[in-house]
Amino acid sequence: MKYIISIIGKFKNNDENLITQKYLKRIKNIQLNQYEIKISNLDKRLEEEGSKLINSTPKNGKLILLDEQGENLSSTELAEIISKWKDNNISSINFAIGGAFGNGKLIKKSADKVVALGKLTWPHQMVKMMVAEQIYRIETILEGHPYHK
Repeated sequence: MKYIISIIGKFKNNDENLITQKYLKRIKNIQLNQYEIKISNLDKRLEEEGSKLINSTPKNGKLILLDEQGENLSSTELAEIISKWKDNNISSINFAIGGAFGNGKLIKKSADKVVALGKLTWPHQMVKMMVAEQIYRIETILEGHPYHK
């Protein structure tokens, strides 16, 4: 299984990025895509951001959109979903993190799963770090590794 984290926003070399890199190194097959969109019209911006995130999902892949209005899942529940996708020969999963203005209608309709990280609002760099950790956690759950207690 190939994992992809696609994020809208400017790359920042900060402490959150160091932690993100720590988890990315632990994951066997992962790709990080980061896009900066500079369009002032909000509707066009959301459409372009959504298109970038959708297009970063391979044809035989699934798109999980992180959105505050998404479903709240436990790590185990998300691992079960991914396990079923693996069993159905899905080759990749793209975790998409939208921009500062949220997600547009296009990507919300296109996503295979819309997931929230609770009701709180998080900075994008922290969301990227938390997604990297969850991917690592999911892999350990699926492998029966004791990391997830």
